[in-house]
Amino acid sequence: MSKLVSKLDLQGYITLSYLGAVGVGMMFDYQYYSHFGIDIFEYSDILDFLLTPARNLEVILFVIGTILIVWLLFRLDRAWEDKYPNAYRRFNFPGWQKSLKKYRSAFFVFSLLLYLFIASGVYGERKFSQFNTEPTPVSLTFESGSKTVSGSLIGKNKDYLFLQSADSTIKAIPINADVQEIVISKNGQ
Repeated sequence: MSKLVSKLDLQGYITLSYLGAVGVGMMFDYQYYSHFGIDIFEYSDILDFLLTPARNLEVILFVIGTILIVWLLFRLDRAWEDKYPNAYRRFNFPGWQKSLKKYRSAFFVFSLLLYLFIASGVYGERKFSQFNTEPTPVSLTFESGSKTVSGSLIGKNKDYLFLQSADSTIKAIPINADVQEIVISKNGQ
C-alpha cells in the first residue's frame, strides 16, 4: 500500500479525489431521493453522476473538507509520534503494535465508509427537510399544449424531472420523450 501511495503524483491524487467526489455524490443523491421512494440509479446514467461534483457545491466542499481533515489527522499523528514517542507508544497499546499495524488500513477504510454513510444520511435528511419547508412550485406544459403538470420540484437530472403533486403523487417526467409522465408512487405509498 505504501508503494502505491508514494508513486502517486498530483494528477493521481486529483483523479482519486474526483472519483471519491463522484462516489460521495452518488451516496448523497441516493439518500435524498430515497425519502420519496425514487431509486435514482434507475433514472440516471453515468454522466449524471460524473457531473455531480460540478453541479453540487456541497459535494465539493464535503470532499475537500474530508481530505483536509484526514490529512490533518495524519499530520497530528506523525507530530505526536515524533515529539512524544513514549506517550505515543503507551497510547497505541504496547505489544499490539504489529497486529494493529496489519489492520490499520482496514480500520481506516471501514471508518471512512461509516463516516460517508452517516454524512450522506444527514445530507439526505437536511435536503428532505428543506424540500418540506420550502418547496419549489413548478408547472410544466407539454409541447402539445393539451396537458399541464404542476407540483413541487424534488430534483432533476439529464433525462428526468421529479415532482411531487398536491396529492403527494411522485412523478418522474421525461424531459425529451413522447412519454408525458411516470407515476412512481401515489399518496406517499
